[in-house]
Amino acid sequence: MSEIVDGLQILAPDALPVLAELDSRDASLWLMPSFAEAAGPEATARVLSLPWEFVLSETASEGLLKAINALDNAIETPLVRRRGLVHVIDVPPSNTVLPPRSLPIFLLNGRTEADKTGFAARARRIEMIMELQQRGVRNLVVLGGPNLTLPVELEQLWQDGFQCGLTIISDDPEARQKITEWRADAGARRVTLLPAPAALLSEVLHRRYTERADDRLIIRVRDAQGNRHRVDLSGRDNPEHPLLGNYELLSEAHLEYVTPEGLSSEEINGFFRDPSASWRPYAAQMPWSRDDRARNTLIKAMRELDLKGPEASRIFYIRAESGAGATTFIRDLAFGAAMDGYPTLIATQAPFTPSGRGVANFINSCLNGIASADIGKGLRQYEAPWLIVFDRSHWEGREGDIATFARQITEAGRRICIVFVTDALLPISIYAEKRLESLCDLSHEISQEAAMALGRHLNRFLRPLGTARDAHEWQAFVNHSLVGPAAGRSVFWIALAFWLQRQIDLTETVQGWLYKQFRQKVADPVVRRAIVDIAAMSTARQFLPETLLPRSEDFPTRDKLSDLQSTVGALGVVRQRFDTVSHWAMIHDQLGRFLLTGLFYDPPARAAAGLAEAQNPDYLRLMVLARIASNPMIAHPDLVELAETFATSIFKIDPGQGRSEFALYWREALEALDAMPEAFRMTSRTFLHHSSISRRRIAKDDVMFPITDDERADLLRRATGDIEAALALEHDPGGEPDLNLYNSLAHAYHDFAEVEARRGVPAEQVAALRYKANQATYSAYRLNPDNSYVLEVYARDRLIGANEDPDDAASVALEVLGILYGAMQRETAELRRNALSRLADKAFDLLLRSAGAVHNTEPSTEGEAIQQALSALGEGMTRREGMSLDDFPRANRVDAAARLGHPLLRSNAQAVRLRYILACMDHPKDFALQLELLETLDGNRAILSPQLDLELAILMHQRNRHHEASRRLQRLRQLWARGEHYVEVPDRLRWLLDESTGQRRQVRARIASGGDGARLHATVQELQNERVPFRVAEFDGTQLRPGTNMSGLISFGHNGPLLRPLTAGAR
Repeated sequence: MSEIVDGLQILAPDALPVLAELDSRDASLWLMPSFAEAAGPEATARVLSLPWEFVLSETASEGLLKAINALDNAIETPLVRRRGLVHVIDVPPSNTVLPPRSLPIFLLNGRTEADKTGFAARARRIEMIMELQQRGVRNLVVLGGPNLTLPVELEQLWQDGFQCGLTIISDDPEARQKITEWRADAGARRVTLLPAPAALLSEVLHRRYTERADDRLIIRVRDAQGNRHRVDLSGRDNPEHPLLGNYELLSEAHLEYVTPEGLSSEEINGFFRDPSASWRPYAAQMPWSRDDRARNTLIKAMRELDLKGPEASRIFYIRAESGAGATTFIRDLAFGAAMDGYPTLIATQAPFTPSGRGVANFINSCLNGIASADIGKGLRQYEAPWLIVFDRSHWEGREGDIATFARQITEAGRRICIVFVTDALLPISIYAEKRLESLCDLSHEISQEAAMALGRHLNRFLRPLGTARDAHEWQAFVNHSLVGPAAGRSVFWIALAFWLQRQIDLTETVQGWLYKQFRQKVADPVVRRAIVDIAAMSTARQFLPETLLPRSEDFPTRDKLSDLQSTVGALGVVRQRFDTVSHWAMIHDQLGRFLLTGLFYDPPARAAAGLAEAQNPDYLRLMVLARIASNPMIAHPDLVELAETFATSIFKIDPGQGRSEFALYWREALEALDAMPEAFRMTSRTFLHHSSISRRRIAKDDVMFPITDDERADLLRRATGDIEAALALEHDPGGEPDLNLYNSLAHAYHDFAEVEARRGVPAEQVAALRYKANQATYSAYRLNPDNSYVLEVYARDRLIGANEDPDDAASVALEVLGILYGAMQRETAELRRNALSRLADKAFDLLLRSAGAVHNTEPSTEGEAIQQALSALGEGMTRREGMSLDDFPRANRVDAAARLGHPLLRSNAQAVRLRYILACMDHPKDFALQLELLETLDGNRAILSPQLDLELAILMHQRNRHHEASRRLQRLRQLWARGEHYVEVPDRLRWLLDESTGQRRQVRARIASGGDGARLHATVQELQNERVPFRVAEFDGTQLRPGTNMSGLISFGHNGPLLRPLTAGAR
């Protein structure tokens, strides 16, 4: 029971209104000394341990701190899984870095009496209290106790415009009067009094919450014979850096069968509004099967992983039109895989950057749990493949990074299939990834026959509710134009959801209905602006953080949106909460476009929104996004990733990569970037880099951007300056790497030099710019000489320099050919082959122009020896463009290699490098020669790329120098951990070979102690008893104990040797 007196809501003493908010961590706590004294330290600590967003404590008594330290922090407990570990903080929050999931308890007055006075104490207290405003707290609970005294700062917060739901717990007889007086002074509107004694409240709140907080994680896992088992993986996630804060792991609770009649009308309508809201419609098989071929392809890939291991991992992409049902489709695929016993992770809608290493660590932890469950007794060891699913937003603008994500997981030996959704042109580089495969395309196109079949399917679920549609209604819906005269099917799936909920009929369009709802039912100008902002961000497939909502002078804007939920929900506006951060979004980006288009064609409303200058709907959208980007709050550390998205995606001008949405308004887009908060702009390497890329693309493209050379020079001057500024900033892990910055800087200076030459500036200024470009290129090359883009720019620079210095032409040509042909031999260079080959052709031309007549006599200088070797390589060839060394006659290659071995060239690093490449091609099993050449390079202090360093280590293994190889591989593994390096093991080195037969060498091994359950180690006799990992799932036999002897083969990967079964395939 409750009563409302003079605007104050008074609850019954046994009411617990905050339980729901605790579930979502949407409530914070302010502890007063009176409550702590009345409840006692242990009871108070138990209340503080619940999953609040954070706690402000006015007391730090010794008993309370001891009770907090004595709390159960075992990671498998439900409370720890829900809110992370407790962190007691007595310093300003800005001095503390908290894990992504944690429960901070801020001691407002420090730990001791000495901490309570002085300027530092006041500053600490103010900064802690300001967390209420910084975090946009929605619900605040004050534990007042029997002698209620409200904090002075609480009134000041309200007077400054801060508002939130306020619940005061106090059994003070005068509590009602004190709160009423406080409300009058503070101007607070929503206050609730719970007159419960401290001891009773503490016991009941803790007990009732923990009774309902059991969230064990039980998944379905298959064994070697395909039988399904239930395995409890509770406590396998890191409580402070939880992977399951960003992913869902489909559990047995999700997979429980539901009959069509078992779905309520709320669940069915909720499915149409947001297909990610619940798994129950999937358990009832409500999604319509649109493409069985895609499902069968995925199942086949998972079966291949069963048989072949991590080498068979796949990356599938689904190209989908916006609003074409991709979310439902991928979730249905995920549900089917989980039903079949394949552990399945599906990324939530939370804005985050996926980390392959984080996923690999989580899978390893789960595999340990599965191994300890001892499923499939009597069967061979088996590791079930995992499916990882991403919707459109997670990789948008970064599609090329998904190959790195997959590699980080497979490098850990895990078997995975990845499915992701895109509607963009994938970057060219990702097509070099051999595991990439198209799964299907999804669009709004649907045949009449398929639409009628869809209607019959959905009627099975609508009929029990009395909302089924007749056949003629389905036919009319398919035939009718819903968005304009000839576009009836262009938003078929979006329109279908509204039509089935009977929100629109066939006399109006989705766009018309949506804007009419907005115009008629949303009157408050602040809420209107908030919805427009949400719509604009949704068109960019981004969430709008609650802290960026426009400010309202009376009630908080978020509360106004919540109060209008029946209206804004119909508009497709939803609130999402991830851990302790809330966001707003529209369920389809297309709905956001509809709303903004409607607003553009309503001049009075457009003018009232401050958007009268908009020239068309796209320009209006840019204006709204620019307004959001200029909000000072976007500079908050928690929003840096979103702020950077404005440069990397939203306002990015890069037509070659599909970023041309605002190309017509590129000046306005760049102005919007420059108007973002300076505190963010000048401290983000990513922002500076990507805004510079946009400027360079504009300056480079003469066709799309017909501007003067003076303007191009200004753009490039700013671009180079911003990249230099980015390089001056300290590199943070996960941030923009130096390699990317140097590569872009080299391109920008080259382009700048070209423009300045056209403008007729003095030659020495052009030369200075080219020198800076060369320096940037060399810096990038030293960082990663295996990166094809880097070495392409490096080779181009070297050739340009040689044209200006003919005396060094032969040496440069040799260096460039060695670099380019070495890169072309790698599998991942297929897509760059033509570009690399054109550069190689230029190197040959340079040599021919500079050499004159080449005489077949004993050379007297290095230059003559180089010219003779390269002339022998190209002997009789009239065309070289598009050719790799494989296409040259073998006799030419052998002759060139012999000439490169001349004593004059024995210490010439470039000659040795090219000779090594030729030896690998024509004498692939001559490991002694190959090792000798690489050790010569290593001894000459040449730049030994990580690729060549890896090959050197494996060659040492092939030549029985195992301890040296192990030390070199250990250094390489440390290098892999520090950054991205694209290396691969050539086929000739993939297996440890028997020198006498050239066949794969059988080895004898003894299992060593230790391991992670999925991967163990064995000492291998033929490798001088080096410890070598092996995958348990690859070896038959149920008892693999330390000390067990086994035979096998040795394969080599980027991390070194791996023990494989005798039955392992050649790849």
